[in-house]
Amino acid sequence: MGNPFKIIEDGQNLSAYERNRLFVNLGGTGFVDLSHASATDIDSDSRSVMVADFDGDRAVDLLVAGVGGGPLRLFRNRIPADANRVHLILVGSESNRSAIGSRVTAYCGNRMIVRDVFSANGFMGQSPPQLILGVGEAEIIDRLVIRWPSGQVQTLEDVPVVGTLTVTEGQPGYESRTAGDTQPRQGRG
Repeated sequence: MGNPFKIIEDGQNLSAYERNRLFVNLGGTGFVDLSHASATDIDSDSRSVMVADFDGDRAVDLLVAGVGGGPLRLFRNRIPADANRVHLILVGSESNRSAIGSRVTAYCGNRMIVRDVFSANGFMGQSPPQLILGVGEAEIIDRLVIRWPSGQVQTLEDVPVVGTLTVTEGQPGYESRTAGDTQPRQGRG
């Protein structure tokens, strides 16, 4: 490369066209590279990734954007689920509406799962503040404790692991919705 101040004039750029990588956690024992098998190893100048459940199946999908335009690429998660999972949406009333800063602790049998609600930000992208909890073979969350940014603590018990659960700060229970529902169902928790 010549003079760095003449990069544009010389028709060069500093973009790094490197293949994208996807690593899957093996339950805390390591990672496996599924880049090629998942087709996420595109050769692109990818600069951002948004992580969310884009197709409503409670599996984390990836939306990848490149610098300088080009297509947005949606990689739908097709890895077979070997565990139950629940999509949890928190709605703040005294706290911020998106519940950013909340801590959720789920107790399933002898297992404790802790997640914080935040909106993951990266270069040129932001993921929504949502939680997808993988609960193994559990069909019920024995106890779900939500510590809201306001300091309020809300506890729900015997929460079913189905579809999407919406919990509103300060309101008892939750709303439950599965893929075919036209109306949400109320749960006491």
